[in-house]
Amino acid sequence: MHRGVCLSDAGRYLYEQVKLGLTLIDQAVCEVRKFSESDQVTLAASTATATWWLLPRVVRFKQAYPEIEIRCITTDTDADLGTGGIDLAITLGRGEWSRYARWRIFDEEVFPVCSPEYLQKLGEKPTPQSLCTATLLHLEQRYRPRIDWVDWLANFGISLPRCTRQFRFTDYSIVLHAALEGQGVALGWRHIVSSLLEQGRLVRPLAEHVLTDHPIYLITSRTRHMRPSVAILRDWLLEESHNDRSD
Repeated sequence: MHRGVCLSDAGRYLYEQVKLGLTLIDQAVCEVRKFSESDQVTLAASTATATWWLLPRVVRFKQAYPEIEIRCITTDTDADLGTGGIDLAITLGRGEWSRYARWRIFDEEVFPVCSPEYLQKLGEKPTPQSLCTATLLHLEQRYRPRIDWVDWLANFGISLPRCTRQFRFTDYSIVLHAALEGQGVALGWRHIVSSLLEQGRLVRPLAEHVLTDHPIYLITSRTRHMRPSVAILRDWLLEESHNDRSD
């Protein structure tokens, strides 16, 4: 042109193809760099799952795979695997799954738990109905819907009276601490409270339980390359959860 140049049709075609090729090369180089960097796997989980399920077991993983570093992000919202470099996440089985590969690791089995000392206050053979006279430790879920005392009792045809004593918290780990301190009866998710039951620090005051249709899943992005270290942690988590279900 009089004061410059512009691309011809052939030039525009060449530009688009070279641009696409360089983009793919850049993505491949970024992925390859991860192999040479420290072997770190980022796992997202709720605070309660990380505290009461993962941490008591992670020492076994470190002994078996000392070369792999676990970076645990605690979040009580559904993790976005597209941000923060998250490789795996443990999440409740609600939501849109088309972008994720997922593996069921736990059923959502929920039942009342309390300290052995508080059990003595409940009298002999407590029932779901008699729990309405106890102090119920209630989780106010801010981010995702979870079963609460109203839902749990409704499964047995019981309406929670307005006069029921309730102690409310916004963090499930604090709910469990309150139960351990003998301050009332909490709802226990089996995979979270199983170790506390085995240790005798918590007990089940009655045998009734609720099994929801929202299991807990381990998920990963379908579009992200799964590094060997991520696959190792995934397989280990699946084995640990399988052992829990078998007990």
